[in-house]
Amino acid sequence: MNPIDTHLSTFVNGEFGDLGYVAPEYARTLVATPKGDVYSFGVVLLELVTGEKPTHVSKAPESFKGSLVEWITQLSNDGKLHDAIDTSLLGKGVDNELFQFLKVACNCVLPPPKERPTMFEVYQLLRAIGERYKFTTEEEILMPSDTGDADYLEELIVAREVIEGQ
Repeated sequence: MNPIDTHLSTFVNGEFGDLGYVAPEYARTLVATPKGDVYSFGVVLLELVTGEKPTHVSKAPESFKGSLVEWITQLSNDGKLHDAIDTSLLGKGVDNELFQFLKVACNCVLPPPKERPTMFEVYQLLRAIGERYKFTTEEEILMPSDTGDADYLEELIVAREVIEGQ
């Protein structure tokens, strides 16, 4: 069966997805997988902790023409992974957590899919970092009704139903 014909394919209208987020194996197989999703999520995590775009790294030397993932890999190989963290985030008492967050992101973008964690494992790792600040208890999560935004959420749902019904 052609991967494009499967429900797992994200090959749409001749596009592979957003450059910089697509797992390397997807370009070869055109089949989306859960480990490919982990890779894409890892790129988002890297964006958050570095402040860089996936396709252009402003902090890299001018001669560097690679992606954010390639830059992170190079820093890691050189033992300079700390240099990747956005300096505006440092010095606020959470530097260790930022580095742990960065390491989770690095695991998500490992080239061999089998070496990447599952999304549940990523969740567990991030949750462990957040538990130090009690960011993970169900009571701490604000639901729209807790913030007074329940009407807004209902409007969004109704609007979505109207659009989908057209």
